Amino acid sequence: MSQGKSRRVLFVLLAGLVLSVGGGYAWTFTPSYSLYRLKHALDIHDYETFSRYVDMDSVLDHALDELGNSESNESEKPRLKGFLGKLERKGLFKFLAGDAREVTKAGLSIAVEQAVKDHDRPLPQIPLLAVPATLWLGRSEGELVVFPVKLKKEQVVEVKMRRASPEPWRVVEVTNLQVLLPALRRKLEKLHEGEKIPND
Repeated sequence: MSQGKSRRVLFVLLAGLVLSVGGGYAWTFTPSYSLYRLKHALDIHDYETFSRYVDMDSVLDHALDELGNSESNESEKPRLKGFLGKLERKGLFKFLAGDAREVTKAGLSIAVEQAVKDHDRPLPQIPLLAVPATLWLGRSEGELVVFPVKLKKEQVVEVKMRRASPEPWRVVEVTNLQVLLPALRRKLEKLHEGEKIPND
């Protein structure tokens, strides 16, 4: 191999190395990297890392708001029976979005922390393909980056992330949670049937 050709090969290899290192470093400042770290935190039940990439206060605020609003928008939804049905008819989610908001958020935050730390509990899995998908499916809404997460049966929730320097991108909101309500209702009904709460 001639000396000129070996210099070109060396230059190409060096340029490739610089681009790889620079690209890897730049990736650490993207929502995709934050989702990757969040996925890893859920896989190993690491609550400290989880809380670094999820703003629980904001996520819970938005979830309570959305669930409170969705309750009034769903007149044709199936009703729960018994005690849980009474709570639902009296506007449980609206109550949780109002007077008892801080107590509810604290309880939910503790429940999430315990769930993430419990190595025996299976946690939601973020598909590996979702990590690079955020790079091309994510869209900007002001200071937020929004990307869809596909669930079972063509259901989609949207994850919203925000970055406040020098912090990493953090999940601040998950929208379209009402697609999860039918499954939650089924679980609550099974729980209700198991407890045998008397109907009034």
